[in-house]
Amino acid sequence: MLLHPIPVPKLSPVEWHAIAIALRDADASTLCPSSKASSHWNRVVDFLLARRRPMPLADPRLEALRQFVCATRRRRDVADDMVPSMLEQGYSRSQIEAIALLSA
Repeated sequence: MLLHPIPVPKLSPVEWHAIAIALRDADASTLCPSSKASSHWNRVVDFLLARRRPMPLADPRLEALRQFVCATRRRRDVADDMVPSMLEQGYSRSQIEAIALLSA
């Protein structure tokens, strides 16, 4: 029996859509690079193979969400280095934890 109810992290339909985009991008091999160094080489390969790279989301809050999900999915562990950015964008700790659980 729980003594205190766990707050349910709420996300908007648009945020859920950004998560779905990030999960799809992360599952594609080069659409969501795991580091800036590999990002350069991925762009070169994409150019040579005429592949289109995903465009960043227009909303900085949604783009932070997409990057966090993508990095967490690729690492198979929470992208701790991106948590401050998520907090700056207004996501709560419970939202970040839930998103990380879905992404890993």
